[in-house]
Amino acid sequence: MGFFTNRTQMTGQRATDERRQLVVGADEPRTFQRIRPPSPVDRKESGLSSRMLEGLLLKTLKQEGAMTEQELSDFLCLAPGCFRVELQSLYQRQFIDSAAPMTFDITAKGRELARHYEAEDAYVGPAPVSFEAYCRMVLHQASQGRRLTQEEFDQAFAHLPAPFEMRRMLKEAFNSGQVLLFWGPPGNGKSLWSDSLHALLKDPVLLPHAFEFNNRVVQYYDPAYHKLLPDLMKQEEDAFRNTPNLADRPDRRWLICKAPLVTVGTEFRVEHFEIAFDGKFSAPPHLKANNGIFIFDDLGRQTQDHNMILNQFIYPLEQRETIIKFAGGSSIRAPYRQRLILSTNLNVRTTIDDAFARRLLYQVLVDRPTDDNFKQIIRNVARGQGVTDDALLEEMARKLLYWYKRDGRVIRAADPRNLFRMLDATLDEGQKLSDVLTMDLMERVYRQYPLSLEKDATGYSVTEATEEEFRSSFREEAAKRGVPAERADELAGQALAHFRA
Repeated sequence: MGFFTNRTQMTGQRATDERRQLVVGADEPRTFQRIRPPSPVDRKESGLSSRMLEGLLLKTLKQEGAMTEQELSDFLCLAPGCFRVELQSLYQRQFIDSAAPMTFDITAKGRELARHYEAEDAYVGPAPVSFEAYCRMVLHQASQGRRLTQEEFDQAFAHLPAPFEMRRMLKEAFNSGQVLLFWGPPGNGKSLWSDSLHALLKDPVLLPHAFEFNNRVVQYYDPAYHKLLPDLMKQEEDAFRNTPNLADRPDRRWLICKAPLVTVGTEFRVEHFEIAFDGKFSAPPHLKANNGIFIFDDLGRQTQDHNMILNQFIYPLEQRETIIKFAGGSSIRAPYRQRLILSTNLNVRTTIDDAFARRLLYQVLVDRPTDDNFKQIIRNVARGQGVTDDALLEEMARKLLYWYKRDGRVIRAADPRNLFRMLDATLDEGQKLSDVLTMDLMERVYRQYPLSLEKDATGYSVTEATEEEFRSSFREEAAKRGVPAERADELAGQALAHFRA
């Protein structure tokens, strides 16, 4: 991501167009570059409306009580110069008074006006950024991304047994930014792969507490999805705390976070694409995922038709922007810059309709592990629990696999993890699993483990196309790309031979 080191108005050019080194005193160079945009010093630079600031000041004093100008500045994360005119206006109109020197409190008249503001929008907290500034930040950060190499990808996921072809497809899907679908039988790592891809987004992301749109404050920061980097924020603020020029300090309305990870599941509905209002406006989950990852888990098990939900993504995926409605009102257009990951344990051919399926360029079958993979997972999980006896690890992996096959159980990648959770529950206070683990204990826990038989497992067969259907579809796609019909038939024949092989 870029570092913001120059003074730029909210309506001006990007804050990374120029870079300069800030100094402490006369000649001591500063080694820490500012990450967040420069702090605005007046209302115009803040990008905020006078009416919104007036309402925010009144609601803050009504909720928090009497405050000095500096206390208001700290609470709103905004320099006093950005709201001083509105504060003086409220004082002159007798909506606030100054019972103590330099201290402001709300009057009875002010409380009445504050109630009108609260009816429109009850948000109280750090001042928002302008909606335009939020959009620019999303686009700027999206432009800073880079492509991962296969080596980087393999190193990051060396702990997850998977064939090279699968890892290669995941790397290409990740770099493309296109929709990625994980499908296959339950308990084999679809959610694990989805969550682990988030670890590849290592650069910090800037996002606001909230943004303003048409005098309405939309709360954006959500601790459920946005993980702060407080040490980095403190380091930045300490580095610029004594800078005499306020314009050189970071804008505290922005937060430094890890890349967002937003996961929704069976509870998700079409209405969740709107800006919700429950006294306060709140950004929808897919907007909060910008510059990060949006995971739609358990696809097909929603209480609402999941294809209706998926179709809401078609326009954003095509146009790279999303149209978001305020509940019962107007709408906004916002950038759509995120990776969408779908996950389902249902048959993908019968779960997703054609309108959306043709956009799924990357479909990854996360199938049951092979015998060798299953044994490797057992060894990996055991080592993670402190079991290092190689002979015991080999015996455990071999016997567990044998028991599964002997009893006709379904082999699932998640089972070793669950078995070791049950093994951990057998320990007394102060005991370590490595000290008490034996094959007798493992067998006892194995027999308690819920039974899931191969004969009862759900099938994941895919309906096959006829040869003529394949050739016809191949010719259509080839024609769109200007490939002569004769050459298209030749290529279709080669592809069919490859698939048969």
